[in-house]
Amino acid sequence: MNNDAFKQKLDYQLLDSLVKQTPIVIAGHAIVALINIALFWNTVSLAFVLAWATFVLITVLSRWAMKNHYQTNWQLRSPGYWRRLFAVSSLMLGLVWCIWSLYVGSAIGFDGLGLSILAITASGLVSGAVASTSSSLLSYVLFTGPTLLPLSVALLMIDQTQLQGIGALMVLFFIITLRQVLQIHSVLKQSITNGLELEEAKEQTERLAQELYEQSTMDALTSVTNRRGFDEALNDEWQRARRSGLPLTLLMIDADCFKAYNDSLGHPAGDECLKQLAATLRSRIKRAGETIARYGGEEFAVLLPNTTASEGVEVAEIIRKGVFERNIPHPASHVSDRVTVSAGVHCVSPDQMESSQTLIELADQALYQAKADGRNCVRKA
Repeated sequence: MNNDAFKQKLDYQLLDSLVKQTPIVIAGHAIVALINIALFWNTVSLAFVLAWATFVLITVLSRWAMKNHYQTNWQLRSPGYWRRLFAVSSLMLGLVWCIWSLYVGSAIGFDGLGLSILAITASGLVSGAVASTSSSLLSYVLFTGPTLLPLSVALLMIDQTQLQGIGALMVLFFIITLRQVLQIHSVLKQSITNGLELEEAKEQTERLAQELYEQSTMDALTSVTNRRGFDEALNDEWQRARRSGLPLTLLMIDADCFKAYNDSLGHPAGDECLKQLAATLRSRIKRAGETIARYGGEEFAVLLPNTTASEGVEVAEIIRKGVFERNIPHPASHVSDRVTVSAGVHCVSPDQMESSQTLIELADQALYQAKADGRNCVRKA
């Protein structure tokens, strides 16, 4: 994963953490708003309460809509877009409480029990924001700034020592919580980073393991399955056929007079010939679950699940003709002037045999019969 992709994934996980807090944020603000309205019902005008309550409702509903929009369409926009969108929502919530604190504070003359309630409300909301917005420093600042600082400044400007002291404490509280949020954000970011790095390392390990497995079961020369891969495929298909009761057919295919081919044209030419034979097999064997393997030397095995004996013979004949039509010159063959193959076919229902090895032995016997009958032919066991 490149640095840009890693950073984007990190940003999205930080956003996920912020979005998950939405229900708690909405419930918390709604409850605190209702409590404040009840406490100051006789202090402020009904018109202001209705207007402010409407503002609160619009703000929390828009926050909920943003959450749903993000969860449905997060991949359509960059993390920066979503971060700014939720920061605007936090600013709106901050303005909600800024308006409430200043209006109510002015109505009560910034004095008495009412002032304590406003200070506790603002401080409590900021304390909650430490947990709910620590994944986004911008959201935290845009919420806590309007919530806490205007009331603090208003108190500092009043010529009363106690009120100035409360204002100073609120400013100090803002600074302390900001420091806490910075630390929590750093820890959270590092935790997510460690998780992503661990996930990436796991994916790389799994990819490497898969690549090593493929290399260990693939024939390097012909790019078809090797003997080990064939043995695993045969075991899997054998067990599957046992459960399903469906037939399993094996073709054993051998290049005719191949030793003479190597002796006359050289091993590099022999390797190229094997590659062409494998290519012919791949072009004819295409169904899912069918396996082509280099069984050894110039011998290939083709495993055909859910295939009858007659169908297996037909496939083997198609392969034999395909090799013949490739017209690979073979000057040392006593069968033809070109490379030919012989094939043995055997089909069985696994519940009729004790082991898959018997299937191989019988297909081999059919192959030997094809050799004995003059080569360049197909025989069935």
